[in-house]
Amino acid sequence: MARAAGPVATVSLLIQDDTVDLGAIAGQRVPVRETRELALPADANDRFLDGPACRRLAVVDFDPDTGQPLPPPVAFEPRTAGSLDGAFAFDEAEPDSPAAIAVNAFGIAFRTIRMFEGVDALGRRVRWAFDSEQLLVVPRAGEQANAAYDRRTRSLQFSWFTGASGERVYTALSRDIVAHECGHALLDAVQPSLVDRPTREAVAIHEAVADVVAVLMALESDRLRSSVLARGGLRLDGPTAFSAIAEEFGVAKPGPGGEPRHALRELANDVTLASLAGAAPHELSTLLSAIYFDTLRGIFDERFAKELLPRRDGGRRRTPVQAANRALGTAHLVFRRFVLRGIDYLPPGDLGFADVARAAIAADAAIDGATGRPVPTSVRRRRDAFAGRFVVRGIAVTAAQLRARRSRALDLDPAQLEALRDADFAAYAWVGAHRRAIGIPAGVPFSVLPRIDATKRVGPEGVDPQRELLVKVAWDRQGERRPDGTRARAVPVGATIAIRWRDGRCLALVRSVAAEGGLRGAAGHAATVEGPDAAAPGVGTVAPAAVHPVAADDDGPDDLGSDDFAPGVLGADAHGPRGIAGGRLGSPPALVASAARRAPLTAPPPGVEPGAFFDLVRARGALRPR
Repeated sequence: MARAAGPVATVSLLIQDDTVDLGAIAGQRVPVRETRELALPADANDRFLDGPACRRLAVVDFDPDTGQPLPPPVAFEPRTAGSLDGAFAFDEAEPDSPAAIAVNAFGIAFRTIRMFEGVDALGRRVRWAFDSEQLLVVPRAGEQANAAYDRRTRSLQFSWFTGASGERVYTALSRDIVAHECGHALLDAVQPSLVDRPTREAVAIHEAVADVVAVLMALESDRLRSSVLARGGLRLDGPTAFSAIAEEFGVAKPGPGGEPRHALRELANDVTLASLAGAAPHELSTLLSAIYFDTLRGIFDERFAKELLPRRDGGRRRTPVQAANRALGTAHLVFRRFVLRGIDYLPPGDLGFADVARAAIAADAAIDGATGRPVPTSVRRRRDAFAGRFVVRGIAVTAAQLRARRSRALDLDPAQLEALRDADFAAYAWVGAHRRAIGIPAGVPFSVLPRIDATKRVGPEGVDPQRELLVKVAWDRQGERRPDGTRARAVPVGATIAIRWRDGRCLALVRSVAAEGGLRGAAGHAATVEGPDAAAPGVGTVAPAAVHPVAADDDGPDDLGSDDFAPGVLGADAHGPRGIAGGRLGSPPALVASAARRAPLTAPPPGVEPGAFFDLVRARGALRPR
């Protein structure tokens, strides 16, 4: 008989950073750890192995002194002999042991992936942007104040450093940093064009979304939600654990000029596009992440006011503490759907902040008819407020510029959807027949990306989930003619068409802003702010191996000022990947030691994909040269 659920591993994870004081609730100190269960999908044909490892995620540890791969730092302990359920246990009295670091990095990354793909988010399994099923996690990548996702080595890499007070800081022991880097990998899987075409705003979008993924993972903790509300007077105003990204990192590594700070980045801010003119991508990202965070606060405030009202069922009226906790739990769910489903609706091509707004609003509106009820006023207000924040902060001139329109011309017989999903010839024929409705100029070649079949929860229990087919189309928009008669290079643009599987109705048509020539009267898009030839500083053309980091600061010490994307992995030259701190990941001496170079080939640990393992080891310089 088949299992109703997949194998489960029990783990102990840090609620936030291990040095962050979470305060007390009802006189009891909030613990820094909580026990969580990692559940594999029932249909995944997968199991947990020493490492930790499973089919989609695996830890690879390296010796800090020699740079050589090590055996799995922690074993999977079955609940009973032969059981697929069990635990990854370690001695909590040694919070920075190799086992503790590995379990924390694996556990948070695993939960981030499951959250991102769940029915309350994308409603589908994503395919990594690299040619492999498994994402590797390196919990002790080297000594440097950074962490990074690297597409080329298919890995998340977490370093350590000595803080300003002499303490050792492991980035893998930060929930925010691990979730942020995993967010980069997931966003790259969903929208690879952001890496392939790294304009200043594209890089900033990556950083902002990764920061918001960290916020979503922080909101997963009931204890942290209660702690934040208790310490903030039942409000989310001002800096909190949800607005402050990587608090331990920020405190341990002061900002430019040695300026003290309470976190690596603060999302509760009032920056505008004008105030960030010329800012590097990591700093620019705080504009978009602030809009997201304001949206979370707005949802919470609306839900909190509602929870304080007399109950319709006649039950006892909730206390303010009960109402606030209930409201934040609901706000978390609504915010998750709003953010992540919008990411899935992003079109291919060059993208800017305005594209993020369009996609989010369109994805949210796509479920309007799913419940069979009128759209609540609060939902309409939330969308209007979200669009309004882009206007207030100088990204758009009017909210109307951020509204995508559905096209009735793209409705089709639901009997055609299976062929549209599975057969390229059918997809190209359908897009070709509807190029005018989609917005593809006559005579311009186009590409149809692999279609996306997703099933999402769209309401309370009892409301059927909504199954959608997403069709993404890419083409080039001819560059503007210059005064000397030459043309600027063509700009990659595209569109996403969302179709409801039940009746073939087109739910949304989201064209990129660049496909329409930019926002009229606004400077809120890469193509209009920087020109169609613009890219992040020093980039030029970038190979698909580019890296996405967490970024400490753009002007801090240790050469963390470089904000450009370039291929490479942990190299000391100019092609190293950037990290969470915004700079490049340097190469710790141990990783290029002569002893490491002379080492024999090491077999991959059990459960680790050999090809990915050897690519990672080779990139770290730990293989003997030919």
